[in-house]
Amino acid sequence: MTAWHETPYFAQRFARKYQRFVSDADWQQHRERYAELFGRYAAYTLIPERIFCDNLALIDERLRQLDGAIVECGTWKGGMAAAMMQLGGPARAYHFYDSFAGLPPAQTSDGEDALAWQAATDDPHYHDNLKADADAFRALVAEVGFPAGQVQVHEGWFSDTVPRYDGPPIAVLRLDGDWYESTMTCLEALYPQVQLDGVVILDDYDTWDGCSRAVHDYLSRTQSTARIRRTGSSSVAFIHKLDA
Repeated sequence: MTAWHETPYFAQRFARKYQRFVSDADWQQHRERYAELFGRYAAYTLIPERIFCDNLALIDERLRQLDGAIVECGTWKGGMAAAMMQLGGPARAYHFYDSFAGLPPAQTSDGEDALAWQAATDDPHYHDNLKADADAFRALVAEVGFPAGQVQVHEGWFSDTVPRYDGPPIAVLRLDGDWYESTMTCLEALYPQVQLDGVVILDDYDTWDGCSRAVHDYLSRTQSTARIRRTGSSSVAFIHKLDA
């Protein structure tokens, strides 16, 4: 007799739940490309090389399995955006969101570390509250050479721009909004647009309390069956979407 969990329906569900991302063979095969992309765009990102490359390895693996859009919320100068475009190719839709005016004020929900970081305006890691030049960002992603209609840059606060997303289903959603409200806004508006088996990369999950709180609150409130997983030597955190 076939066990219940070995029937085709449940076998597929369990395979998805226990899916392994980015095999050692895949990583070794493409590592030179990821390192080359980091070198090309290092001046346009604050993400360290190892984490940058682990992001790209996960994104590359998902894009080889899924059609759909690539969306990034919190782009800064565009290093990760341009690298993701190199992996995704010109046939996909790309949507990039940033205020380009820096981060909004941190709140108590974001934790003491966030409040202290934003108050230390003379710290070399402050980076002018992460302000960036929107025109310079547009110029960088335009250099990739994709058709203009495939790449949309949405300038403004997430609360004003993200809920108006009208692109195709999302294969990879990368969240780099730092704070609780920013992360929650993106999850509420965009997580329903993520495809089954798609991923939501959580850049600030380990850095800022507000980001992790928003992720936990959203998944709990929506009774999601998604899993928070890790990948790569830098343990990049991401949500693997299991529920349609």
